[in-house]
Amino acid sequence: MQTEATGRQKRFWFGLIAIFLVALSVRLTRPASKYTVWYERSAQFWDALSRGDWAGTYQRHHPGVTTMWIAGSGMRLYLAAQGQPTSEMGNLPGDWPSPQGPPVRAGSAALAVILAFSIVGAYALLFWTAGWETAFAAGWLLALDPFHITHSKMIHVDALLSVFMLLSALFLINYLERKAWGTLIASGVFGGLALLTKSPALFLIPYAGLITTIHVVTEEGISELSAWDAWLSRIWKVLRSLLIWGLVAALVVYAVWPAMWGHPVKTVARVVENGPLRHAEKSHPFPQFFLGRNVNQPGLLYYPLNLAWKMTLVTLPAVGLAIWFLLQRRRGVHGRNQWYLLIFAAAFVVQMSLGAKRIARYVLPAFLALDVVAAWGIVQAAGALGRGKRWRSRGLVPAVTVGIALLIHLGAVMRVHPYPGTHHNLLLGGSTVAQHLFQLGDQGEGLDLAAQYLNEQPGPGFVIAGVCDHGNLMFRENFKGATKPINHPDVDYRVFFINDLQRSVRFAHCEDYWEACQEEGPVWTASFGGVPYVWICRGYPQTLADVGSASSIRPLNVQVGEHIDLLGYELSSGEIRSGVPITVTLFWRSDGEVAADNHVFVHLLDEAGTLVAQHDGVPGRVERPTWSWQPMEVVSDTHILGPLNDTSDGIYTLSVGMYDYGTQARLPTTMPDGTRVEGGRIPLQDIDVHSP
Repeated sequence: MQTEATGRQKRFWFGLIAIFLVALSVRLTRPASKYTVWYERSAQFWDALSRGDWAGTYQRHHPGVTTMWIAGSGMRLYLAAQGQPTSEMGNLPGDWPSPQGPPVRAGSAALAVILAFSIVGAYALLFWTAGWETAFAAGWLLALDPFHITHSKMIHVDALLSVFMLLSALFLINYLERKAWGTLIASGVFGGLALLTKSPALFLIPYAGLITTIHVVTEEGISELSAWDAWLSRIWKVLRSLLIWGLVAALVVYAVWPAMWGHPVKTVARVVENGPLRHAEKSHPFPQFFLGRNVNQPGLLYYPLNLAWKMTLVTLPAVGLAIWFLLQRRRGVHGRNQWYLLIFAAAFVVQMSLGAKRIARYVLPAFLALDVVAAWGIVQAAGALGRGKRWRSRGLVPAVTVGIALLIHLGAVMRVHPYPGTHHNLLLGGSTVAQHLFQLGDQGEGLDLAAQYLNEQPGPGFVIAGVCDHGNLMFRENFKGATKPINHPDVDYRVFFINDLQRSVRFAHCEDYWEACQEEGPVWTASFGGVPYVWICRGYPQTLADVGSASSIRPLNVQVGEHIDLLGYELSSGEIRSGVPITVTLFWRSDGEVAADNHVFVHLLDEAGTLVAQHDGVPGRVERPTWSWQPMEVVSDTHILGPLNDTSDGIYTLSVGMYDYGTQARLPTTMPDGTRVEGGRIPLQDIDVHSP
């Protein structure tokens, strides 16, 4: 007996440690995703706290209080580690907070720790109620739910909401089973934390009433329902449980949110009015891509289809198996508890479908409830398989079956790591099919890789990238160069993202440039699950014909050094008057392999070969050093000589060339016919200079 208890305890701690480490590790990986609006709110929340401004802790109707407490705590630890005063909290965000920056990482890491502990809490609760096998499988599926991981890697509200709602529901189900008041109180505590996180947690109130009523009625039998005193007894049991649950939740909301301390009624009214009521009436301001077209309000299939495609090839059929086993009239406590979780998932999807504003992450709590159901289904199927007569070692079959299922689930998630948002159910065709049904890339997946590619190009700090959504932080904060709108005339590269192209109504200005990109072909792409997410195309001119003033350019095609060509030049005039400057524009092109800092010289020589005017400098008026030239890019390089005030009338020769600034050695030049130009000086043309 003692040996059995010891073994059970060892399994418990093994599962707890393993699940915690897995849950935490996948949530701490970079890149972070999404914009950092809750990072800013967290800083402002703590800034209000430090000033004793309780009303200022109301930042948003969501209300996101738990997110701001946790993320702000991580940021305060960061400040303390840097030796900065916590009074600097309000100054942390700045104009464009980086999702890769240390403060944001500190805040998101604090959230990741709480999320991992919450998942472990669900595992521990299930361990004592459903057994180690179901608990471990559930903890594993929860820790590695790709959709939940996606929203756990940023400072936001939905990941926290889902774990708090799940824990509240599990504790309530446990209370109904065991009648331990402590679990009812724990359910109320997590219910209050869920309400402090996001207003859809109001769902827990009718849900608690529904399953408590179902449980009380079914537990005591239907035959006694005709007795009036039996009715009153059942009603009192339901109301008593709900009153205790609601009182605990209300106390948590009041105690944890300082905005409630001064104006509780006003604060609650602001949350309800701006949250559930507004989302029920107003759809998303930007169209969403769904079922092949852009719509402002997706239909009723939106959430069910998202659930199916964002679950894994293990969890989706496992939920089906669980339902099949439940329909086989398998009685018992655990089967009844799975029905309660199925009711949770289905009812929550129905609730969110009633609102006009629909986004896939809004039903994230349903994913976690279905993960627990899927775990039970896997264990039940493994047990049934182990009871088969064909197996000699029946005892090992269930464990091996469960292990294989969990490893397959792990493989499906690691296949898209560290971009879990690109996961789509392989049983339903994966991303190849999903791209025609849903908008992809909601978290900017692959834009960081595009930034990394451009950072590896020559002179990344001088590169200008045009992006449809040029404020997207996943690209902007990873890119060393300048980010501009995609229709900016001076961009070197244009970056196209699948989410922008799918939602073409929002970024209609991208379409013309996208067609040109397809015709020329991208220089780089990033794909996930066999579907391209990001394309990079050249935006700079590659031939003289691409230059705006190509008709007035005089072609040359002279090779300068090993990697540069002088394609041609453009002169302000062939006849120059004294006192008027000479403007010459040179058009260079390189293979992108220039490492030296080459400067350009422009000389004006008289008939005796005497230098009368010159201009030396970095190409592009100091803005385009040669080591920043992109492969096959035509670089316009303007130089001004003069004015020629003391120059006598006559014929002068204009010549140009390049030299290595470090060694001062001129680059050798070769004419198109193969002849070498002496002194590295390329004669352009003779210029007639005369008095006005």
